[in-house]
Amino acid sequence: MSSFAEPTADAMSGQSTSSTGYLTPQTRPAGAGWLTFSGIMLILAGFLNLVDGLWAIDVSGSPAISDQVTEQLWYSDSLETWGWIYTILGAALVLVGIGVFTRSRWAIWIGVGAASASMIVNMMWVFVYPIAALIHVTLAAMVVYGLTANGLADDAEIAE
Repeated sequence: MSSFAEPTADAMSGQSTSSTGYLTPQTRPAGAGWLTFSGIMLILAGFLNLVDGLWAIDVSGSPAISDQVTEQLWYSDSLETWGWIYTILGAALVLVGIGVFTRSRWAIWIGVGAASASMIVNMMWVFVYPIAALIHVTLAAMVVYGLTANGLADDAEIAE
């Protein structure tokens, strides 16, 4: 004869059971969804900035940039410098995005600063690629919101 009862707390590590022997639901900390979203978006934005930076480094000084694009980019004479800025910012965003998953306070605050810097830097592309630039800025603004409004809501859940 077999038993189909739920396992008790002894069988499951660290989860409490009610008097009936069934598992009680575990609640998520406040802002957990926004922190996950912010971490994923920081990593995604970082990779996009890395691609933009590597592109700028690759085509700087080559005839691959048309005259029309050169006229729209007000920093086209220093495209390699801006490529390095985008590459470094992209790498920082990826690392901070990974740090946000650890829920550490330093990663959350650096994430706010890096996402804010990403908003400012991505506005440089608005005259050449307006839709892509505005998508970058919107996602970065959502990351800042997610990290500030809900990421710091419960100090007990954030590791120092």
